[in-house]
Amino acid sequence: MALIKKPVTGMKDIMPDEMQIRDYVMQVIKETYRTFGFTPIETPCMENIANLSSKQGGENEKLIFKVLKRGEKLNLETARTEADLVDNGLRYDLTVPLCRYYANHANDLPNPFKALQMGNVWRADRPQRGRYRQFMQCDIDIIGEPSNLAEIELILATTTTLGKLGFKNFEIRINERRILKAMAAYSGFAEEDFDTVFIILDKMDKIGLEGVAEELKKAGFADASVEKYLALFDGVAKAEDGIAYLAGELAEFLDEEVVKSMQEIAASVTSTKTADFELVFDPTLVRGMSYYTGTIFEIAIPEFGGSCGGGGRYDKMVGNFTGKDVPACG
Repeated sequence: MALIKKPVTGMKDIMPDEMQIRDYVMQVIKETYRTFGFTPIETPCMENIANLSSKQGGENEKLIFKVLKRGEKLNLETARTEADLVDNGLRYDLTVPLCRYYANHANDLPNPFKALQMGNVWRADRPQRGRYRQFMQCDIDIIGEPSNLAEIELILATTTTLGKLGFKNFEIRINERRILKAMAAYSGFAEEDFDTVFIILDKMDKIGLEGVAEELKKAGFADASVEKYLALFDGVAKAEDGIAYLAGELAEFLDEEVVKSMQEIAASVTSTKTADFELVFDPTLVRGMSYYTGTIFEIAIPEFGGSCGGGGRYDKMVGNFTGKDVPACG
């Protein structure tokens, strides 16, 4: 059998000139984040399959590169389930490994803990333009800070870094998971249907408002609920202050503290930013990960034609390892 020169589909070789640029970019990222107090750490490329398949990673859990058991642990003759065959998997992001890392080392780490990670992740995805099966992620996270100071610092650190790399006129889109839920409840959707509604809403950029309406109706939701839901997005688009508009419309469903926190984040970031960007409230922003519990955000750079980063608050995730919830945002 002839050997194959090309890399595995969905992965790529990096040439010297590209490597030089990447090294420079990584150096700027690392140096800037360290000025904000973030500490570099490293986690293994493989995690226990139970951690990766714990219903925290959303759609990414369907894309795990699973690793077969080895030696005496693997018995193909008696294997009946996947658990008999697989014990580990390649990480699909850096957040799940970080939570395990924190749970394992919490007694030796400062509080709050500000982590910086740069490393490859792997997803068994269908390769296409701009989407690889192996790619590098750069994460910053703050664990142990319950207030919105974490969100403010994460946004400022990230935008400052992008500014130092020469990016201008980009957007930070921001939303809140509790606003998403309040909008769905107000419209008459049952709580057990929220995830289905959000999965469809997440397609807004690709199929538009009419496409979302059509898919919601195809999913069996009542016309009245769909129309009431879409009217909220229309109202935000027409309002001078979208957050204030929703605060009024969703008064019975949305905690005032959520609105206040969003307004504080917007005011603080806008008044202290050093990079050239706009902070934009976007009620259609969902983010695919099911572990988000509060604020969510995404970076949109026009030249890239889509999102090049994002994150949010995940206050329940560390608790899956420790049995006690720990505030976290990244």
